[in-house]
Amino acid sequence: MALIVCFAAAGPALAAGDAHGESSGHDGAPAAEAVPAAEAEAGHARAEGGEHGESKADGEEAAAPPPPPLWPEAPVVANADQPFVLIRELRAVQDEVARGSTEAHQRQRDMLRDLSRKLRDLPVGVWDDVRNARSAIYFVLSGGDPSVLKLVIGREKTPYLERRLLKGALAYGEGRMVDALGMMHKLEARKLDPLLSGMVALIQGTLVAKKDPVKAIAIFDEARLLSPGTLVEESALRQQILLVARDGQLERFDLLASQYSRRFPKSLFARNFRRQFFAGVARQSFKHASEWISRTETELMKVPVSERVGLYLAIAEEATKGGNVGIARFAAGKARELSQPGTRSLERAMLFEGAALVVTEDFEKGLEVLNGLDISRLTSSDREIRDAALAVAGAVSKWPVVAQAPTDDTPLESVSRAEAMLTKVDSLLGGSPQ
Repeated sequence: MALIVCFAAAGPALAAGDAHGESSGHDGAPAAEAVPAAEAEAGHARAEGGEHGESKADGEEAAAPPPPPLWPEAPVVANADQPFVLIRELRAVQDEVARGSTEAHQRQRDMLRDLSRKLRDLPVGVWDDVRNARSAIYFVLSGGDPSVLKLVIGREKTPYLERRLLKGALAYGEGRMVDALGMMHKLEARKLDPLLSGMVALIQGTLVAKKDPVKAIAIFDEARLLSPGTLVEESALRQQILLVARDGQLERFDLLASQYSRRFPKSLFARNFRRQFFAGVARQSFKHASEWISRTETELMKVPVSERVGLYLAIAEEATKGGNVGIARFAAGKARELSQPGTRSLERAMLFEGAALVVTEDFEKGLEVLNGLDISRLTSSDREIRDAALAVAGAVSKWPVVAQAPTDDTPLESVSRAEAMLTKVDSLLGGSPQ
């Protein structure tokens, strides 16, 4: 259940001056407004009490003045236009996105654009309300226009913690990640206002993920606990799953992947996330990559059949480029089984299967598959993979020629041939020069 934190709207701002002003008992003229008010009050008391009308009983103490307002005074702005109210609407739309609403996804983008204009047009005094300063921070950390924060930074009434967050959020929004990390990494997210706590933890985890994945995993745990059921939790889960997978934490991966499938099965980011994960497995960027095949199959069984062919082809392509022959053959074979005859999907499945076979002892079979492809159904990128695979197959099938003894200035033919082979393999696998 989404945890939506709502703030009680402050009462109307007090007018300038002392709302409880009384006439002075000392010599000197009282405030002009106080005189008629005092006379009217005295006359009213005499009318009610007659000649014997008395004021308060002797010894009765005057009532204590009410406490000062919780929020500072600000120019009159309709409550619906207050930034902290507008941000509530944005958060609600974000939670709909996490639940899979395509319409909400477009609405979120429109809101971020419209909010940028609305926030810049507000009287600058509204930013003295700390709720509005926090809302501006949340807006930018959600992907909003960072220039909005330049209106808020420097307001004297902004508390120290929010001032630090404002600078960190501005750096993050402008892409200055090192500066953003320097401003935000020491903040304790759980001690922040509920509006910002989960979001700040999410950004902290994102900023440290490459440098310290283990620490990032722990921070994402905190983000999920602080903002359950929201887009913040959904994003934290996605990033956690990739990190634990790369680190080879198989049991933790199973647990988190199960939570994601259960809590956010219809998230609009789920499809791209699956592609990202499977591509990572295919490139062997994860520890114990050979153990991921069965887990990949398990996760793919949760995906609609209509999506599986595309996912298997994506895995096969990434595995081919990454030189992961086992996973390339596995994924290409699955894609071939699910593809309809005469479709481009079938041709691509056979392409990746043939490319994987030519670097094994079954290279003749792979060569046959590659030569039997309908080139008209392949993209230019697919054709490059086919040509590179055929070149490798031709080089592998040639019987080595015995070279004459080289001179000091003549490189070994075997070395030259090996270099040429590496160049062709690099072209096929998309790797960097060895």
